[in-house]
Amino acid sequence: MFLKILTFLGFVLTSVTALQAEEDILVHLNTRTFYAGEDFWGRDSDAKFLPINRLDWLDELLKEVPILDRTVIHIKQLNQDSNFLMSPTGPGGWYTNPEPVPEHLRLPGYTVNTGEGSGFRLLHLTPNSSPIQYSLGCSAERDSETYESCGLRARYPLDPRVIVLTRIYNPPSMDQLDAFFKEIAELTVGIALCLDVTDQNEKNAQQSVREYLTEEAEIRCADGLTS
Repeated sequence: MFLKILTFLGFVLTSVTALQAEEDILVHLNTRTFYAGEDFWGRDSDAKFLPINRLDWLDELLKEVPILDRTVIHIKQLNQDSNFLMSPTGPGGWYTNPEPVPEHLRLPGYTVNTGEGSGFRLLHLTPNSSPIQYSLGCSAERDSETYESCGLRARYPLDPRVIVLTRIYNPPSMDQLDAFFKEIAELTVGIALCLDVTDQNEKNAQQSVREYLTEEAEIRCADGLTS
Protein backbone atom coordinates (compact mmCIF):
# COMPACT_ATOMS: atom_id res chain seq x y z
CA MET A 1 0.00 0.00 0.00
CA PHE A 2 2.81 2.39 0.94
CA LEU A 3 4.51 1.75 -2.40
CA LYS A 4 1.22 2.40 -4.20
CA ILE A 5 0.87 5.75 -2.38
CA LEU A 6 4.43 6.72 -3.31
CA THR A 7 3.80 5.72 -6.91
CA PHE A 8 0.60 7.78 -6.96
CA LEU A 9 2.32 10.81 -5.41
CA GLY A 10 5.14 10.51 -7.91
CA PHE A 11 2.64 10.48 -10.76
CA VAL A 12 0.80 13.52 -9.39
CA LEU A 13 3.99 15.52 -8.83
CA THR A 14 5.27 14.64 -12.31
CA SER A 15 1.95 15.73 -13.82
CA VAL A 16 1.95 19.00 -11.88
CA THR A 17 5.56 19.72 -12.92
CA ALA A 18 4.73 18.99 -16.55
CA LEU A 19 1.66 21.23 -16.36
CA GLN A 20 3.67 24.08 -14.89
CA ALA A 21 6.31 23.64 -17.59
CA GLU A 22 3.62 23.85 -20.26
CA GLU A 23 2.13 26.98 -18.73
CA ASP A 24 5.53 28.64 -18.73
CA ILE A 25 6.41 27.93 -22.36
CA LEU A 26 7.61 31.06 -24.16
CA VAL A 27 8.67 31.57 -27.78
CA HIS A 28 11.51 33.94 -28.62
CA LEU A 29 11.28 35.61 -32.04
CA ASN A 30 14.19 37.95 -32.75
CA THR A 31 13.99 40.67 -30.03
CA ARG A 32 10.53 39.73 -28.71
CA THR A 33 9.26 37.03 -26.37
CA PHE A 34 5.74 35.65 -26.80
CA TYR A 35 3.65 33.65 -24.36
CA ALA A 36 2.47 30.25 -25.63
CA GLY A 37 1.15 28.78 -22.40
CA GLU A 38 1.45 25.19 -23.58
CA ASP A 39 3.53 22.99 -25.82
CA PHE A 40 2.52 22.71 -29.47
CA TRP A 41 3.24 20.56 -32.48
CA GLY A 42 6.24 21.77 -34.49
CA ARG A 43 8.01 23.67 -31.71
CA ASP A 44 11.09 21.46 -31.86
CA SER A 45 11.38 21.55 -35.65
CA ASP A 46 10.94 25.30 -36.22
CA ALA A 47 11.85 27.77 -33.51
CA LYS A 48 11.06 30.82 -35.62
CA PHE A 49 7.28 30.78 -35.52
CA LEU A 50 4.37 30.55 -33.12
CA PRO A 51 1.28 28.82 -34.60
CA ILE A 52 -1.60 30.49 -32.80
CA ASN A 53 -4.25 27.92 -33.74
CA ARG A 54 -2.17 25.07 -32.28
CA LEU A 55 -2.53 26.53 -28.80
CA ASP A 56 -5.69 24.84 -27.57
CA TRP A 57 -6.54 27.48 -24.97
CA LEU A 58 -6.28 30.26 -27.56
CA ASP A 59 -7.89 28.37 -30.43
CA GLU A 60 -11.02 28.02 -28.29
CA LEU A 61 -11.16 31.82 -28.00
CA LEU A 62 -10.57 32.34 -31.72
CA LYS A 63 -13.48 30.05 -32.60
CA GLU A 64 -15.80 32.56 -30.91
CA VAL A 65 -14.69 35.40 -33.24
CA PRO A 66 -16.74 35.14 -36.48
CA ILE A 67 -14.32 37.11 -38.68
CA LEU A 68 -11.55 34.63 -37.85
CA ASP A 69 -13.56 31.70 -39.16
CA ARG A 70 -11.59 29.82 -41.85
CA THR A 71 -8.30 31.49 -40.93
CA VAL A 72 -4.95 30.21 -39.65
CA ILE A 73 -2.67 32.62 -37.75
CA HIS A 74 1.10 32.48 -37.21
CA ILE A 75 3.57 34.87 -35.61
CA LYS A 76 6.79 34.44 -37.57
CA GLN A 77 10.40 35.63 -37.45
CA LEU A 78 12.00 36.68 -40.73
CA ASN A 79 15.66 36.62 -41.66
CA GLN A 80 15.47 40.25 -42.78
CA ASP A 81 13.40 43.39 -42.33
CA SER A 82 9.79 42.91 -43.45
CA ASN A 83 9.92 45.90 -45.84
CA PHE A 84 10.41 43.54 -48.78
CA LEU A 85 6.97 42.05 -48.10
CA MET A 86 5.26 45.45 -47.87
CA SER A 87 6.55 46.80 -51.18
CA PRO A 88 3.93 47.09 -53.98
CA THR A 89 6.20 44.86 -56.09
CA GLY A 90 6.14 42.16 -53.43
CA PRO A 91 8.77 39.66 -52.33
CA GLY A 92 11.76 39.76 -54.66
CA GLY A 93 10.23 42.64 -56.63
CA TRP A 94 8.45 40.08 -58.80
CA TYR A 95 4.93 41.58 -58.80
CA THR A 96 5.33 44.53 -61.16
CA ASN A 97 2.52 44.16 -63.70
CA PRO A 98 -1.07 45.39 -63.10
CA GLU A 99 -2.22 44.89 -66.70
CA PRO A 100 -3.44 41.24 -66.61
CA VAL A 101 -5.60 41.82 -63.53
CA PRO A 102 -9.29 41.94 -64.53
CA GLU A 103 -11.06 45.14 -63.55
CA HIS A 104 -13.50 43.39 -61.23
CA LEU A 105 -10.59 41.98 -59.19
CA ARG A 106 -8.74 45.27 -58.75
CA LEU A 107 -9.63 46.15 -55.19
CA PRO A 108 -10.23 49.92 -54.77
CA GLY A 109 -7.76 51.55 -52.40
CA TYR A 110 -5.08 48.93 -53.13
CA THR A 111 -2.20 48.52 -55.55
CA VAL A 112 -2.86 45.16 -57.18
CA ASN A 113 -0.09 43.61 -59.27
CA THR A 114 0.79 40.27 -60.74
CA GLY A 115 4.04 38.93 -62.14
CA GLU A 116 5.27 39.31 -65.69
CA GLY A 117 4.25 36.24 -67.66
CA SER A 118 2.50 34.69 -64.65
CA GLY A 119 -0.80 34.27 -66.44
CA PHE A 120 -2.36 36.42 -63.68
CA ARG A 121 -3.22 33.62 -61.22
CA LEU A 122 -1.24 35.08 -58.25
CA LEU A 123 -1.86 38.63 -57.04
CA HIS A 124 0.00 40.91 -54.66
CA LEU A 125 -1.96 43.66 -52.87
CA THR A 126 -0.82 46.60 -50.75
CA PRO A 127 -3.25 49.13 -49.22
CA ASN A 128 -2.71 52.74 -50.26
CA SER A 129 -3.45 53.87 -46.70
CA SER A 130 -3.60 51.93 -43.44
CA PRO A 131 -2.54 52.56 -39.81
CA ILE A 132 -1.18 48.99 -39.75
CA GLN A 133 1.28 48.11 -42.48
CA TYR A 134 0.32 44.92 -44.29
CA SER A 135 0.29 43.23 -47.68
CA LEU A 136 -1.52 40.29 -49.20
CA GLY A 137 -0.80 37.46 -51.56
CA CYS A 138 -4.04 36.21 -53.12
CA SER A 139 -5.09 33.69 -55.74
CA ALA A 140 -7.96 33.94 -58.20
CA GLU A 141 -9.10 32.80 -61.61
CA ARG A 142 -10.18 35.28 -64.28
CA ASP A 143 -13.83 34.40 -63.80
CA SER A 144 -13.64 34.43 -59.98
CA GLU A 145 -16.09 36.78 -58.30
CA THR A 146 -13.68 37.32 -55.41
CA TYR A 147 -10.27 36.05 -54.32
CA GLU A 148 -10.13 32.33 -53.63
CA SER A 149 -7.62 32.51 -50.77
CA CYS A 150 -5.20 35.07 -49.34
CA GLY A 151 -2.22 35.31 -47.06
CA LEU A 152 -2.22 38.56 -45.06
CA ARG A 153 1.23 39.59 -43.78
CA ALA A 154 1.05 42.30 -41.13
CA ARG A 155 4.20 44.04 -39.90
CA TYR A 156 4.65 43.67 -36.15
CA PRO A 157 5.15 47.21 -34.82
CA LEU A 158 7.65 46.28 -32.09
CA ASP A 159 10.10 44.39 -34.30
CA PRO A 160 10.53 44.81 -38.09
CA ARG A 161 11.71 41.21 -38.43
CA VAL A 162 8.50 39.78 -36.99
CA ILE A 163 5.27 39.47 -38.96
CA VAL A 164 1.79 38.22 -38.16
CA LEU A 165 0.72 35.93 -40.99
CA THR A 166 -2.95 35.03 -41.49
CA ARG A 167 -4.03 32.50 -44.09
CA ILE A 168 -7.58 33.32 -45.21
CA TYR A 169 -9.73 30.71 -46.90
CA ASN A 170 -12.87 31.71 -48.82
CA PRO A 171 -12.68 35.51 -48.37
CA PRO A 172 -15.93 37.51 -48.56
CA SER A 173 -17.21 39.36 -51.63
CA MET A 174 -15.18 42.16 -53.21
CA ASP A 175 -17.32 44.93 -51.74
CA GLN A 176 -16.49 43.70 -48.21
CA LEU A 177 -12.79 42.95 -48.67
CA ASP A 178 -11.24 46.31 -47.74
CA ALA A 179 -12.94 46.47 -44.33
CA PHE A 180 -12.39 42.73 -43.85
CA PHE A 181 -8.63 42.90 -44.51
CA LYS A 182 -8.15 45.94 -42.27
CA GLU A 183 -10.03 44.30 -39.42
CA ILE A 184 -8.04 41.07 -39.78
CA ALA A 185 -4.76 43.04 -39.70
CA GLU A 186 -5.77 45.02 -36.62
CA LEU A 187 -7.20 42.03 -34.78
CA THR A 188 -4.29 39.65 -35.38
CA VAL A 189 -1.58 42.21 -34.60
CA GLY A 190 -3.54 42.95 -31.42
CA ILE A 191 -3.44 39.28 -30.46
CA ALA A 192 0.34 39.26 -30.95
CA LEU A 193 0.68 42.37 -28.78
CA CYS A 194 -1.34 40.68 -26.04
CA LEU A 195 0.97 37.65 -26.17
CA ASP A 196 4.15 39.77 -26.14
CA VAL A 197 5.65 39.48 -22.65
CA THR A 198 9.10 40.84 -23.52
CA ASP A 199 8.84 43.87 -21.25
CA GLN A 200 6.73 42.28 -18.55
CA ASN A 201 8.06 40.40 -15.54
CA GLU A 202 4.63 39.04 -14.72
CA LYS A 203 1.69 39.21 -17.06
CA ASN A 204 -1.47 37.15 -17.44
CA ALA A 205 -1.35 36.89 -21.22
CA GLN A 206 -4.30 34.52 -21.36
CA GLN A 207 -6.52 37.02 -19.59
CA SER A 208 -5.24 39.87 -21.77
CA VAL A 209 -6.11 38.01 -24.97
CA ARG A 210 -9.47 36.95 -23.58
CA GLU A 211 -10.38 40.55 -22.76
CA TYR A 212 -9.12 41.78 -26.11
CA LEU A 213 -11.19 39.26 -28.07
CA THR A 214 -14.38 39.36 -26.02
CA GLU A 215 -14.90 42.97 -25.01
CA GLU A 216 -15.68 44.42 -28.44
CA ALA A 217 -12.06 45.39 -29.11
CA GLU A 218 -12.22 48.13 -26.46
CA ILE A 219 -9.24 46.57 -24.68
CA ARG A 220 -5.79 47.20 -26.16
CA CYS A 221 -2.58 45.52 -25.05
CA ALA A 222 -0.51 48.45 -26.35
CA ASP A 223 -1.63 51.96 -27.27
CA GLY A 224 -0.31 54.51 -29.70
CA LEU A 225 1.41 52.02 -32.00
CA THR A 226 1.64 52.73 -35.72
CA SER A 227 3.39 51.05 -38.61
